[in-house]
Amino acid sequence: MQFLRRHQYLLCFLGVLVFSSVMVIHQFLANQSAHIELREDFLLLHERGESKACDALYQQLIQALAALDEKSLVDDLQRTRLLIDPQKPDKENLVWKYYVSVKNELQRRSEKRLAHILEQSETQ
Repeated sequence: MQFLRRHQYLLCFLGVLVFSSVMVIHQFLANQSAHIELREDFLLLHERGESKACDALYQQLIQALAALDEKSLVDDLQRTRLLIDPQKPDKENLVWKYYVSVKNELQRRSEKRLAHILEQSETQ
């Protein structure tokens, strides 16, 4: 009992820290699953021919593109590649447009990373 009284502030701090960490992880997983659900809804609406609703989801996906992590982008690229022919441009197809947008975003990020690596290697 004396241990608890002596270290009550430290124990409370550790409790809040653990709780906060769990909540951050929970929110990260919730955001990731929300994006996957949005992408799958977009693909389903496109498959069913619901162009107006599909266009709205496409806009949401494009706006969230810059905030996504690379794993989500790669998953999106692989998932959309299954549904289109990457060699044959189809500018009317929203899935093809999304595929190209994701590919361009990954390319832009890799070029930034490459420039950063080259800059670091020059300074060393």
